[in-house]
Amino acid sequence: MRHNEYLLDKSYFEKVAALFNKGQSDPQKILVVEHAVINSLDFIDYLCEHYEVYFIPKPKSIDRKVLKHLSKTCTILDVSRKELAGVDTPNLIKEIVGQDTFAIIDIGGYFVPRLSDIQKQFKGQLVKIIEDTENGYQKYEDKLSNNSISVPILSVARSSLKIEEDFLVGHEIVVKSEIFLADYGTTLLGKKVLVIGYGKVGSSIAGNLRKRGAIVIVADKRAIRLANALAHGYQITNDIYTELIDVDIVYIANGEKSIDTLQLKKLDLKHTLYSFSVTSADDTFKNSQMINKLPHYGHNGGYKILKTKSNRTVILANSGNAINFTYSISTLASYVQLTQAEMAVILQKDISGEENQGIVELNENDREKIAKEWLAEIFEVVKS
Repeated sequence: MRHNEYLLDKSYFEKVAALFNKGQSDPQKILVVEHAVINSLDFIDYLCEHYEVYFIPKPKSIDRKVLKHLSKTCTILDVSRKELAGVDTPNLIKEIVGQDTFAIIDIGGYFVPRLSDIQKQFKGQLVKIIEDTENGYQKYEDKLSNNSISVPILSVARSSLKIEEDFLVGHEIVVKSEIFLADYGTTLLGKKVLVIGYGKVGSSIAGNLRKRGAIVIVADKRAIRLANALAHGYQITNDIYTELIDVDIVYIANGEKSIDTLQLKKLDLKHTLYSFSVTSADDTFKNSQMINKLPHYGHNGGYKILKTKSNRTVILANSGNAINFTYSISTLASYVQLTQAEMAVILQKDISGEENQGIVELNENDREKIAKEWLAEIFEVVKS
């Protein structure tokens, strides 16, 4: 298994956890949805030393060597997002947890569809749910607004500790897309590019594209973000499909099914369109089943080809899934371990009294403690 010397080992998580008292709601078991990649390894190893862990790997980001390692320390669950959305999910969880207390660490809202059923069946057992991503945050937020949910839901998606990670995700997406384009004998220089979504990741993508000489247009359904993009010197639009006709490349920087595959096929494109995503095809494209049925080509994630009305080609890098999990190990290094440590702290902290408070976050003083320990460890690694 390839080593990344820029990652902190699991002792870092031990040191961070030691800064905080353990609460009475510390769970016995954990169901974890996570990427099976090098960046997650030390965090999962830490969890396995303190809890009984049941690991659900994200299917589009699996390093087989990492998965083999984790199979020795925790139980790997071969279950998909679609299966977790089914009516049998509470029964599956019951087989795993029995009468024990447990927590869920989620990425992208895997457990949202059956959340009401889960909380009813496991009242007093399910002590907390932690969501890692903005996409998942929005799904849980929508669920909370329409249902009576009593289980505490916490998130690191909007944490100040995630700012660096989100910025570097944007950088990594541009770097990986540049490698992909090089395979076709071209670069970003002078390309007309549409960035859909101007949040933390999307704004980073736009900035990194501009540094590489691309002509950047920003689309976002939120007017305040469009105003922000305009203030940063970008062209803006609220008409995605008109812009797609004439741009060279599109980056879909949110998980809101921003592009309808049916409408994409009907466009009279002027030339080949390259598409790069930051999350799964299912979360990026409406009617994604059309993409899933297309033949797959190439290596290192490869690509799929969608033909449009004008008989032009849409090249879907990594089959419409996140481009940042292709070509090499992640360049996020230890920055992702800031929010991993925050999740470790949330797991052990007492959060009683915070039920029915919406999505709860760690306070800034606690985040400051985590950041200080992270910096101390990073500089120790640099010295050595």
